[in-house]
Amino acid sequence: MEKKKNIITLCFICLATSLFTIDMGIITISFSEIENFFSTTNSVTSWVLTVFSISSAIGIISLGFMSKLFGRKKIYTLGILGFSFFSGLCGLSSSIEQLLVCRFFQGYFGSGLIALSQAFVVDIFSKENRSKAISAWTFGLLVGPVVGPFLGGFFIEFLNWRFIFFINLPLGLIAFFGLSYFLESEKPRRSSNINYLSFIFLSIFVACLQIFLDRGELEDWFYSELIIFLFSLSLISLVFFLLTNFNSKKSLFSFLLFKDNYFTGGIIFAFLFGFILIPPFILIPIYLTEIQSFPMHYVGFILSLSGFGGMIATLFTSKIISLIGNVKTMLLGLFIYITANLEIVFWNSDISTNHIIINSLYRGISISTYYVALANITYITLPNNLRTEGASLFQFLRTIGTGVSIAIFVTFLNRYYSISFEDIRSFLDYSNIGVSQFTNVDDFFSNDKIIILQEIKYQSKINSFLYDFFILSLSPLIFLPFFVFFKKKN
Repeated sequence: MEKKKNIITLCFICLATSLFTIDMGIITISFSEIENFFSTTNSVTSWVLTVFSISSAIGIISLGFMSKLFGRKKIYTLGILGFSFFSGLCGLSSSIEQLLVCRFFQGYFGSGLIALSQAFVVDIFSKENRSKAISAWTFGLLVGPVVGPFLGGFFIEFLNWRFIFFINLPLGLIAFFGLSYFLESEKPRRSSNINYLSFIFLSIFVACLQIFLDRGELEDWFYSELIIFLFSLSLISLVFFLLTNFNSKKSLFSFLLFKDNYFTGGIIFAFLFGFILIPPFILIPIYLTEIQSFPMHYVGFILSLSGFGGMIATLFTSKIISLIGNVKTMLLGLFIYITANLEIVFWNSDISTNHIIINSLYRGISISTYYVALANITYITLPNNLRTEGASLFQFLRTIGTGVSIAIFVTFLNRYYSISFEDIRSFLDYSNIGVSQFTNVDDFFSNDKIIILQEIKYQSKINSFLYDFFILSLSPLIFLPFFVFFKKKN
């Protein structure tokens, strides 16, 4: 009976987890539609993602002490209800300002949908069944990358952008009522042992860092006074957080967390997970729309295949872990990921659709294989009473990794496009006889020059795209030395 209840609870947890990832997967391909509807610019519309990232990061670091004060179940179920409610309000927004306010609260309430759900799964299932349970939970986690882009493409193509938020409301209510009934409650631990000052400084640091990362490229980084101010304020806030946190007995995150080598290694690789997860979902749509000229709903379908590959991997990853262990399974996932991205480096405009689909599938397999083993090894020796704080810190580092990676790869994409454009343009100077014989120097707006300019832009886009994936494919290699944290335990 207990086993059956745990499985039902896991199903509702997976549904709640998928809410957050569906939203992340669906919003990325709807920016242009929202931009056109509100007659605004891309720099304004991008705040739809920025404010969500800021509020969810702040929410994540508050989960530990909020759970102590009110109990994990109350915080978790309230988060599901609040996320669903503000999703509906996002869909009803009549101005971009209303949408941004609702996205802020949606992100804050949604912060526990992944972090707390992961902690619940680890607590509910024994060590013997934990890898299977985490695989099933990861299956729910990857529903978003599968369903999100597909639904987003469908809604944008045939309905309108409001439905990308309305879809969360019925799913959220089902998860809320299911978990309210099946999830076991726990008594809150009323405590004044909470360092609110550290929380404030860390929240300021997170907010400034997230805006710095999201807006840096738009504001031309350190050529902007705003970016310099945000960067300075984030550093100052981080210093004050460290001072108030480590010079106080009331630490925001327990010092005992960092005495566990497996957990310390786990949160480092959680940052890596966030770093490598999102860039393909940003870069591949650019390639498919601007280079291959695919319609948006077809782009959504191809993106969803990556998540589908990850869902397939969850079916056999626990078996792989039982055969070769968590560390080797993580290495296997990273090896497949590197291989998938290195393959893209050799793509050109003539690459077949089948090739793109296969690549998306086994990249998804690599991510899932890596993540299931990572989630399993991170908590393998962590005491029960530290798992909520541990899961919060794990997801916090994952969020920071995502923000850093998006800033880096979007910057690289734009900068290398400019470099490639200038390199090709300088080579095709009119002093080059091979070019000048086909152009009319006296007629600046001649069709042949326009064709050449379009081709230069086209080739520059391809070069910048391939360069980004080359950097992305090498990035996991930087983290390999940190496997030393998993060295001493079996």
